[in-house]
Amino acid sequence: MRIRSFILGGAIVVSILALSLPGGAAAAQAPSMTCDGQWHKVRTVDPAPNNGDYNALVAVSALSATDAWAVGIGDDFDSPAPGYRTLAEHWDGTAWTRVPMPDSTKTTWNQMNGVAAISHDDVWAVGNEGTSPYGSLIEHWDGTSWTIQDDGTPDTYLTSVSGLGANDVWAAGSTNYIGNGLIVHWDGTAWSRTLIPGAIYFRAIQELSPTDIWAVGQQSVNGEGDLTVAVHFDGVSWKRFGTPNPLRIHDIDQNWLTSVAAVSSTDVWATGIARDHDYGIVDRPFTIHWDGAHWSLVSTPDPGGPTEDTDLWSLVALGSHDVWAVGSVGNEPDWSTFSIHWDGSAWTQSSSSTGGRFVAAAADTAGGIWGVGDRSVSHPFIGTATLAQHLC
Repeated sequence: MRIRSFILGGAIVVSILALSLPGGAAAAQAPSMTCDGQWHKVRTVDPAPNNGDYNALVAVSALSATDAWAVGIGDDFDSPAPGYRTLAEHWDGTAWTRVPMPDSTKTTWNQMNGVAAISHDDVWAVGNEGTSPYGSLIEHWDGTSWTIQDDGTPDTYLTSVSGLGANDVWAAGSTNYIGNGLIVHWDGTAWSRTLIPGAIYFRAIQELSPTDIWAVGQQSVNGEGDLTVAVHFDGVSWKRFGTPNPLRIHDIDQNWLTSVAAVSSTDVWATGIARDHDYGIVDRPFTIHWDGAHWSLVSTPDPGGPTEDTDLWSLVALGSHDVWAVGSVGNEPDWSTFSIHWDGSAWTQSSSSTGGRFVAAAADTAGGIWGVGDRSVSHPFIGTATLAQHLC
């Protein structure tokens, strides 16, 4: 058994490494897309097929029920040049298949963290290459192939991407883990950079319009504890707004915002995690809501209680009475997927849970939701495999 650590949206995670499907080239067995309000597993591809390998999907974006992309990481433990490799998979309405995605030639450490599908021939994926200090890795799908558009720009660690058009794409992250807050913009010709001063690490960005964009994450305080951060772009400048911090007992308590999704400019949600493992405080999930004037804390289910981690990593906002948040409950390798639903009055936990964890979610525009992530497996190998589930 091999144990390896990696960064998931900025969280240092220790992971038991992974099992894949035999063959590894394409997913087989078309799923039955049952619409019963429950999550259903859909087979995915694991590029690294041996004992000790690591495979994960960490971001997903859907254009329709027959056109979705997920990106992530594959790590072949026995490779003569060890390190993470980029991973891209496509859903065509029948199966998830792996699509070749190039790695940087500058390093063997390549990680995709975010994906945004603008159209069938315009998809962006962002991440990083190398280890600290990090460099950029930005790739583009033109309908035929993935190509690297930006490779190795110093002080660039990108976690998420959002866009509304071919000439309007935004990505966020930090100049390091953790450096200054970093936001980059694609205008159709080049990427421009904006630094948000402070030890800030953005985990998510959401564009509602060119004059209404939110980025959320955390700010390190004294190099130890973290406070939540939310900044807004009005088309001219970025402005920070006050956000709740539910855990304020010790100086080293960590409060993170992990994702953001909007119904409208006056109805925006963000998920979060509050934790302090040094003091025995396990991960606690929380959600906050923007009403057009203020961010406020909203009561959120915590099935793990005081003994098990409960994490929320991603959001899908379908309407003011229909918002989903996903993550996991439990400590590795005994994760269970976790999802909650907002009905306009309260969050309630989904009745179904399975082994693994959700790391990202996206609506498929046909009333369905994709949740992707990874899962620990022990037969016939010990490791971690990719995970995708669908709900409608």
